[in-house]
Amino acid sequence: MQYIHRYKVIFIAVVLFSIVNSYGQGREHNALYDLRKVHFGFSVVPNFGKAKVVTAADFYQRDSVRTIRPQGFSGFGFGGIMDVRLGKYVTFRYLPQIEFSQRNFVYTFSDRVETAKTETVALDNCLLFKYHTVRHQNNRFYLVGGLKLAYDFQSNEDAVRSPNRALVPFKKRVLYYDFGFGFEHFGLYALISTEIKMSNSITNVLSADPYIYTSSIDRIQARLFQISFHFQ
Repeated sequence: MQYIHRYKVIFIAVVLFSIVNSYGQGREHNALYDLRKVHFGFSVVPNFGKAKVVTAADFYQRDSVRTIRPQGFSGFGFGGIMDVRLGKYVTFRYLPQIEFSQRNFVYTFSDRVETAKTETVALDNCLLFKYHTVRHQNNRFYLVGGLKLAYDFQSNEDAVRSPNRALVPFKKRVLYYDFGFGFEHFGLYALISTEIKMSNSITNVLSADPYIYTSSIDRIQARLFQISFHFQ
């Protein structure tokens, strides 16, 4: 519930800033923006974390675990932006961000149901390429894609494990590929971008061990859906 209220506050703040920033819509704002080589800014990033579970090859031959169901949760992130203009329509973008997310894994046994909670507090280093359209007055669209290396400070990879502890440990370092699209608006005081992006892990995020909660899984692919508000 706290995330819902937080999103309302963010949305209202963005709308109010956009209204002020859009004053004088009849003329072109920041006409010399693209002539500068480098731009800096910050991001506010609500997110939703999910996971895809690939069970072990002998999963259905076991008698203990019947099903494993991943659950997704809303989260939040923030960070900075550095854009380096490479060409008329192409920009290299570096996004250092802190992301808070959570994924649960519900295990159904023959005699009980248990939930393993996996929380993530990650430093994301995103290296992206952005391709934008021709500017139409104060607006334009763009596509973005690239790679992200995430370091999870909350990782339980080094945690003490046991057969009786419901634990699905994620690795500390995970490599992702990112892709998405966005809308840019040139205002009086700043460039505001609203972006929808998805991150999928390339590497297996599961830190394996011989106990039932992880040995029942062969691979976990972490996914993160983001709605980013960039201000530059």
